[in-house]
Amino acid sequence: MEFRNDNLLTFFTLRRSGHHAVMVWLAYHFKLPIFVLNAVTPYTDPYLTLRFYNNWDKESDWLVHIEDIEQIRKIQKQCLMIGIQDFDISRLADGRDVIWERQRTVGESLRVHNILVLRDPFNMLASRWYKPGPVPKLIDDAEILDLWEIYAEEFLGLTNFLKPKIAVNYNLWFLNTDYRKQLSEQLGLAFTDAGLNFVPKSAGSGSSFDKTSYDGKANQMKVLERWKICQHDKRFCAAFRERHKLANLYRKIFPNAPDLESFMQMIGI
Repeated sequence: MEFRNDNLLTFFTLRRSGHHAVMVWLAYHFKLPIFVLNAVTPYTDPYLTLRFYNNWDKESDWLVHIEDIEQIRKIQKQCLMIGIQDFDISRLADGRDVIWERQRTVGESLRVHNILVLRDPFNMLASRWYKPGPVPKLIDDAEILDLWEIYAEEFLGLTNFLKPKIAVNYNLWFLNTDYRKQLSEQLGLAFTDAGLNFVPKSAGSGSSFDKTSYDGKANQMKVLERWKICQHDKRFCAAFRERHKLANLYRKIFPNAPDLESFMQMIGI
């Protein structure tokens, strides 16, 4: 059997979860050619529904730049990354493959991994509010947090919609070198932090708060403190009030953060 992709990594995430940073970090574990299909539509040909491909940084040394999408489809790849965002993974219970006609559209892959990236809900929601570029007329906070709970239950293994999967705690990934080493080991890769501080220029316009100003020093960004700019906002507080299930899931997954714990107690969760 011929394998078009040595490694196929399919990322399931919520927007503004830090997954682009994780994808770049992982990309540096592989040799070229590496290709990224970002924000594809589930149950479709990912090469035809992607939001953008391989243009995070035209000067980057971790992507191969080819303009012809069909040429990218056919080329032999060391690594192909596919990003699926804000998708209700509980729908996968219907048994359909999220990638339409996988063999024809993506091709056979030697190693296949589903990767779920989860960021804490407070910083995730704050980053969605402050995303650069055109702002959606309405962000449905309740819908987003309902979806976060689904992803959190999958992270904890309370559900098993993604088979198999590697669950990535973004907060720990950002903070802890040993945790990143464990993730590399799970994927059978030789550990490197070479891509840790790279900020993709076109991936969602960079950070919601810092744009790309921290490129080369991404580990200095205050990504775990974004919620603080919203902590006195009535709408922000209301979004989490009565969210006892969310609070319980959060406490099981994320490292203790005293300031956030105080905020949660203040709003009664």
